[in-house]
Amino acid sequence: MRDVRLTSRPRARLLALFAALLALVSLSPIEAQSTNLATTLSTLVSEAGLGDQVSITVLDAVSGERVFAHQPDLQLNPASNQKLVTAAAALSILGAETRFRTGLYGRVEGGAVTGGLVLRGMGDPSLHQSDLVELARDLDRRGVRSVDEIIVDATYYDAQLLPPAFDQQPNEVAPFRAATGAISVDANAYVLRVRPGDTVGAPARIDVDGDGYFRLEGQITTSEGGAPNVIADQRVEGSQMRVGLRGSIPIGSAPLSYRRRVESPLAWSGHLLRDALGDVGIRVSGGVRIASAPSDAPLLAMHQSRPLAELVTALGKQSDNFVAEMLFRDLGAERHRPGRVEDSIAAVRAFLAEAHVEGQPAIVNGSGLFDGNRISSGQLGQILVHAYNTPAISSEYVAHLAIGGVDGTLERRLRDLPAPRIVRAKTGTLDDAIALSGYVLGPTPGRTYAFSVLVNGARGRQGAARQLADGVARALAEDLWQGR
Repeated sequence: MRDVRLTSRPRARLLALFAALLALVSLSPIEAQSTNLATTLSTLVSEAGLGDQVSITVLDAVSGERVFAHQPDLQLNPASNQKLVTAAAALSILGAETRFRTGLYGRVEGGAVTGGLVLRGMGDPSLHQSDLVELARDLDRRGVRSVDEIIVDATYYDAQLLPPAFDQQPNEVAPFRAATGAISVDANAYVLRVRPGDTVGAPARIDVDGDGYFRLEGQITTSEGGAPNVIADQRVEGSQMRVGLRGSIPIGSAPLSYRRRVESPLAWSGHLLRDALGDVGIRVSGGVRIASAPSDAPLLAMHQSRPLAELVTALGKQSDNFVAEMLFRDLGAERHRPGRVEDSIAAVRAFLAEAHVEGQPAIVNGSGLFDGNRISSGQLGQILVHAYNTPAISSEYVAHLAIGGVDGTLERRLRDLPAPRIVRAKTGTLDDAIALSGYVLGPTPGRTYAFSVLVNGARGRQGAARQLADGVARALAEDLWQGR
């Protein structure tokens, strides 16, 4: 029988195959598991077919060691995953126990505040009308019966009210696009309440809080039937906001409410305080003025917010754009007074340097709303690892995130996991961007993955992008809890 001799190329291929098989056999169980995980994740990316604007990173949350990466350095629009950066920077720089103060200042003589009652704010994102009422009650308890004017001092921030990139939708009046100010009440959104009149053809009843700030024009009429048709156009006119009303509401209809953003939150806050003072019997003879007030005026009443550790949950669980932008501005005010946007950006960059985040993400605003921020999954992964391993913020940071299948923006997602409450993550959704980043917790604290999935170019394919993100989290959970 003739000998068959292998040529050099087939022999090389056989040797390479043998070496690969030998390496696979010699892998430890953990290494083999990691190899299987990488294969699973690669398959998910391939089958999703979402193109080349996908960045995925999985890291060991304790060691920071890379477990899997797909274009980890590709900077994309993170959508609301930008809030992960803002929350980490706020907890690190401001401190989890920080409370934001809002005070009333002035000089009282014979039961009267003369020279102006000063409403001064320091960037509380959670201030509500009820808090202004409590401040008014504190004045009443001090024996104050009259105020000559209200001065709104919001110089903790500079004069820029609209967050960066928010001008990309200039005609949007929904509250998610609210302005910011060092004094901001009810997330700078008012409620327009409409009730039908008593007879057909009668004007509808219109009600707004802080009505001295509004100039209501036009009319909504009471119709005999049909669907409500309420139209309200708003714009700033001097120190007021003009609201042009037209349309109809059927007689006997239940009251309707429309929540809309305030154009000038500082002036509105002053009018809300004026209403609160009136509710407790304190007369205000003058108007509302926005100005820098003397710093030596005595403190008359003070409100403090809940700790930052509690406020920050609005970012991770509810994806609150307003709270994110306020905290972003607070970071700037902590660095420089009055706080400017450039100071906020500098503060975030200082935090990124402290966290040893490689490269330079494009930081534009704190919420990730609209198109401006750019960051990679690898950079988000480094932030997640830093936060997880920093005792001063670790517990609060993990707790602020939505829990898969339980609450927040993940309440209806990731319910089919091998163990409950093990995915803690932040969602991100824009027309063209889908994101999910956070942690998958293992059976022990030492076994946790930090992960980030960013997808751009998702317009019309948001469902597939979200399925990829959830698939990654699910695969990580199954890997950690295998055999449990």
